[in-house]
Amino acid sequence: MIARLIEWCVHNRAMVLLASLALVVGGVWAARTIPVDAIPDLSDVQVIIRAEHPGQAPEIVEAQVTYPLTTAMLAVPKAKVVRGYSMFGVSFVYIIFEDGTDIYWARSRVLEQVNVATSRLPRGVTPLIGPDATGVGWVYEYALVTGPYDPRHPEGLWHDGAGDRWYASADEAPSGAVRRRIFPGLDASPLDGAPLARPDANLAKLRSVQDWYLRFELTPLDGVSEVASLGGFVKQYQVVVDPVRLLAFDLPISRVREAIEASNADVGGRAVELGETEFMIRGRGYLGSLTEAERAAALASGRALEDLRTERVLADLEAIALGAGPDGRPVHLRDVAEVRIGPDMRRGIAEWNGEGETVGGIVVMRFGENARTTIERVRTRLAELEPTLPAGVAIEAAYDRSDLIGRAVATLSDTLLEEIIVVALVCILFLLHARSELVAVFVVPTGVLASLLLMRILGINANIMSLGGIAIAIGVMVDSSIVMVENAHKHLDREEERLHGLAASGTPGEPRPRAGIILDAAREVGPSLFFSLLIITVSFLPVFVLGEQSGRLFKPLAFTKTFAMAAAALLAVTAIPVLMTFLITSRVLPRDWGWRRSVATMLGLILLPAAGLMGAPLGDLEPYRVWLAGGWAVVAAMLLVPQRIIHEKANPISRLLQRVYDPFFALAMRFKWLVLLGAVLLMAATLYPLRQLGSEFMPPLEEGDLLYMPTTDPGLSPTKARELLQQTDRIIRQFPEVQSVFGKIGRAETATDPAPMEMIETTIMLHRDKGRWRSVPVRRFFDRWPDWIRSRLARRWGDTRPITLEELVYGYTLPGGINVPGLNQAVQIPGLTNAWTMPIRTRIDMLSTGIRTPVGVKVMGPDLATLAGLAGDVTRIIKTSEATGQYTLSAFPEKTLGGRYIDVDLDRPEIARYGLSVREVQDVIATAMGGMEVTETVEGLERYPVNLRYPSELRDDLGALRAVLVPTPTGAHVPLAQLARLSLREGAPMVKSENARLTAWVYVDIAGIDVGTFVAGAKRAVSRGVTLPAGYSIVWSGQYEYMQEARARLLVAVPLTLAAIVVLLYLATRSWLRVGIVLLAVPFSAVGAIWLVWALDYNLSLAVWVGLIALAGLDAETGLVMLLYLDNSFERFRREGRMRNTDDLWWAIHDGAVMRIRPKTMTVATTFIGLLPLMWGEGAGADTMRRLAAPMIGGLASSFVLELLIYPILFYVAKKTAMRREFRAHAPRGADQAAA
Repeated sequence: MIARLIEWCVHNRAMVLLASLALVVGGVWAARTIPVDAIPDLSDVQVIIRAEHPGQAPEIVEAQVTYPLTTAMLAVPKAKVVRGYSMFGVSFVYIIFEDGTDIYWARSRVLEQVNVATSRLPRGVTPLIGPDATGVGWVYEYALVTGPYDPRHPEGLWHDGAGDRWYASADEAPSGAVRRRIFPGLDASPLDGAPLARPDANLAKLRSVQDWYLRFELTPLDGVSEVASLGGFVKQYQVVVDPVRLLAFDLPISRVREAIEASNADVGGRAVELGETEFMIRGRGYLGSLTEAERAAALASGRALEDLRTERVLADLEAIALGAGPDGRPVHLRDVAEVRIGPDMRRGIAEWNGEGETVGGIVVMRFGENARTTIERVRTRLAELEPTLPAGVAIEAAYDRSDLIGRAVATLSDTLLEEIIVVALVCILFLLHARSELVAVFVVPTGVLASLLLMRILGINANIMSLGGIAIAIGVMVDSSIVMVENAHKHLDREEERLHGLAASGTPGEPRPRAGIILDAAREVGPSLFFSLLIITVSFLPVFVLGEQSGRLFKPLAFTKTFAMAAAALLAVTAIPVLMTFLITSRVLPRDWGWRRSVATMLGLILLPAAGLMGAPLGDLEPYRVWLAGGWAVVAAMLLVPQRIIHEKANPISRLLQRVYDPFFALAMRFKWLVLLGAVLLMAATLYPLRQLGSEFMPPLEEGDLLYMPTTDPGLSPTKARELLQQTDRIIRQFPEVQSVFGKIGRAETATDPAPMEMIETTIMLHRDKGRWRSVPVRRFFDRWPDWIRSRLARRWGDTRPITLEELVYGYTLPGGINVPGLNQAVQIPGLTNAWTMPIRTRIDMLSTGIRTPVGVKVMGPDLATLAGLAGDVTRIIKTSEATGQYTLSAFPEKTLGGRYIDVDLDRPEIARYGLSVREVQDVIATAMGGMEVTETVEGLERYPVNLRYPSELRDDLGALRAVLVPTPTGAHVPLAQLARLSLREGAPMVKSENARLTAWVYVDIAGIDVGTFVAGAKRAVSRGVTLPAGYSIVWSGQYEYMQEARARLLVAVPLTLAAIVVLLYLATRSWLRVGIVLLAVPFSAVGAIWLVWALDYNLSLAVWVGLIALAGLDAETGLVMLLYLDNSFERFRREGRMRNTDDLWWAIHDGAVMRIRPKTMTVATTFIGLLPLMWGEGAGADTMRRLAAPMIGGLASSFVLELLIYPILFYVAKKTAMRREFRAHAPRGADQAAA
């Protein structure tokens, strides 16, 4: 079938070329429009429920809100984990769904259960569904920063970095100038030295700008799901009642609450008709309502409407009537309370560069959107909004994912370009014919464009993994076309030898048509090549069966590699044969053209388009103008300039390879059994490095930014938290590698951030310019050479290098034993347990397993106190165990207990004796002591709460709390101490649950050991040292959880894939013997793969395993190609009557092995050298790509050498045995003896 397809394509060349052109055009369109991200979205499909229960302790929230919600969510279809977090005043429930679940289907199913569960929740608690975003949705963060500004130019000044000059407007400034609105550390304007003004924006105003202006401007942008606010103060109108005055006027606090609620409403009175005009009636009763005249007067005087509304709200609140006094005069709110503006209780604080508190915003991207495009829209909109902010306020980027995206894509894009160039050079070096090289390399850019087109159609983002799939396929993609082109050269050589032989013998003979010769060459190897590429594709099936996070990480790579291989296989049997008929010739232009006409045509086709590219407007391609023009000139010259096809025998590369290989071939064939024994011993020796290798889930992706996440003691007050955050940020900012520090403690106003008040998350943006990083000496081979040559070599290669990210965090040692502390040593504050990680990795882990460190332990059971004790025992054993203690950087249990409570235990008989109900007493506790939001003001687009409470001096002392008066139905007021017992106790600062079971978590950060080995040792130690009561269990989580899941799937998928490869090999060879010979390439390649991974000190991560899986397919291809040439040579000798004895068999194998060394070396060399750029690549994602490429490079090297030595031996033994049987069956005894 494949042979017939090749023949059809050669006879319909125009259609094939048009289809190829359409494929290229579609690929170019896809390359320009494909969504781009740094890494695949590794987070689970999840739906988040957030329910506020203001003022309630975590244990109350767990019992009244979280538990009813989590139990209801267990019934949601396809939900695999339901995780609950109960904190002070708020509940979060995370429902994690099975892979492949549509997020909007999941949200609708959750909403159904929420509607059912709402009836079981306390009055006033309304559960809300979180944004349609994932764990990696935090793509951009910004901070509102204040500083001195130029009052004459509040919109900012423009700075030209090239000339270091300042300009008053964008019109005056040159292109590329940057606007700056504030000038920290300056007293005078950099423009002309005029005095700078100080901003009057405080944290409350900044929070209002974020909540009611920036948030609403950014949320409608395409791709944005939510904009969360963080830090600052939410303005609150506080009504602080005096209980003594309430007693004097005989007013209960409930009357105050009712009066405030009843004094804040607008109503409509339908409409009336007056004088042929309809008028709508409205009752203006909102607190702070302004008349049109008051608005106009304020605007005319230049007064801010916001300030006027605030004053009016305060006045309206004070004027609220609560009743009448003994003399009949009304009692106003101002008579019993102080009305003021203050901050709402906050559960999150933001800090900038150690300079003090600030307000921030977090842009959460919608599920499935293009991260780079979304960030560009957000940055553009913020740049438009910044001039409209209050004077002295600027927007600073605190975290920008687009930089990581750009670096990751640039790393792989550069690698792809390097691979294409390297492969092209290898092809032209071996073939010494430029047009043949173009035919061979044609499959690479066309196949890459075809892969991008399929990615665009199927919605696969361009990221380091999807582009990495193309990168590891490039060398293999060209193999099929190389073999076809090389075989065409060989057939043309043989035709020329045939004609020479006929001419020498005087026998007349007609030359065969060149197209027919090329068609025969393509049909000879086409089917085998197609099957080899199909086997490579099938070999990646184990990657497709990976699930959970490993599947989400590597499936894009598997898809794109499959796309690339499928495109290469299709092009190899369609476009390549067609191009060979056009280009494998000595000249392209007609032979009857004179040399003047030919030269003029060539110069015109080469130079005119190149000149056009140099002068034409190219838009986004402007930086590549010279490369495009030069590339066209080179390719056109390769196509048009006459070139002689060099025979293989005359090719110096071929002769060199044959001269090197021939003696080794002869020795191997002479000492067959010794060589086979050596190969077996070499494969057995691989067990040593294999046993030394550690294991890990994935190598770390260097994101370019850091996240500092220490753990503090629970119960930390906001005041102390702010001091601690500013102190750590100031220390971190002093390091020269740090560009900015954005500290966060507590949570932002989003369901995607279930952080308690004691959790610090400091985002550290590092300088991208490595020249600003400190350097350390590096040892070079010329260190001891004379100074006159060492200095010159040092200028070329450098004798220093920038410090690594690990050295920045954990410090390093200079020559002479001088220790330079890192961030971890600098930030050593009592009460803090340091943890250093990266933003994306942390958010994925926290929202997937809940664990933010590489290793985590979840202890589950029914009682919090018992869980706390068990978690402490696990932590102690991990820290002190011989197997784990020395590798544990930090191990700490999350505080299951440790929160501070004032428990008010009600005395029910006493309450009943006074005629009170429990609810009436609890209303006093909630309203007077805790403070209750009774209504909300409407101030234009802004909304602010009105809070009713007792004075702080009656709430910050236990004795004062006991004296709080509770009104009774008789009018008497009873101290709370007579109705309840107040005591200080320790309780849960936060309650966590998983599938409705309470959990205690232990976080473990490790160094100097792989995750798999660490967990294995820790499990043994914990099983010996911890006895679990009935109903309790331990689950090991973090990266270890992903490793176990991936291992279980691979144990099933790999054997099934090997079985599929065996079937395909049999279909390609029709011989179980040949299948066995080809499969020997797998252990051959394992030798080099394992030894190289061991030498590079890599762990057996999932990336290494994927590289080994890809290597298995390459083994089958190289083995099949080797066997193809041995078979072709054997059959040709037999057809020509030269297979009479074992000497003929030896020479046939020599012809198939030694004389055909060129195509085999080319196929391996293009793949081998094509993978090398992945090994020397730097930047985001390079570590992952190196671990993918290392086993493939090592395996290709060892399998190539062993195949060249072992395959001929095995083929010889097999054929010799078959020939003996054949001679015994069909020849006389004498012939049999002669054959022997």
